[in-house]
Amino acid sequence: MSWWFRNAESIEAGAALVTAVVAVVALVGIKYQLDEADRLQQAQSARDAYRAHLALAANLPQFARPQDACSLVASSDGGAYEAFVDHLLYSAEQMLAVHDGWERTFLSALDLHTVYLCSSNAPLGETDDTVQLLNRFRATACSAKPDCS
Repeated sequence: MSWWFRNAESIEAGAALVTAVVAVVALVGIKYQLDEADRLQQAQSARDAYRAHLALAANLPQFARPQDACSLVASSDGGAYEAFVDHLLYSAEQMLAVHDGWERTFLSALDLHTVYLCSSNAPLGETDDTVQLLNRFRATACSAKPDCS
């Protein structure tokens, strides 16, 4: 027992050090868990947004593949069509922020709306990802501005 009494201060200091290390490791672990939960939630939100857009496209084929986007924009359904394209861009924004490799998919989807997206009243994009996507799309698809007048 005398050894314990002689080394009590060292033992307490070692125990305090171990406690501090365990606390730091726990904090790092909590931060990792929170970051991972946030990443998973963002990925699920992106998939939900894309799934919702696919459902819209299935239910609104006249917006998904417009025959004449100029007439559609000028019609009473113009606002709904513009909201449909905005939803497509929102889906792209969500998906591009969390997953690589989706750009071709969205460029393909945007191609169906070339006339509208190349017109003067087209959306500009809300985030860097969508602005860059729209700029790349317009660089290849909008060689001559369509005339919707």
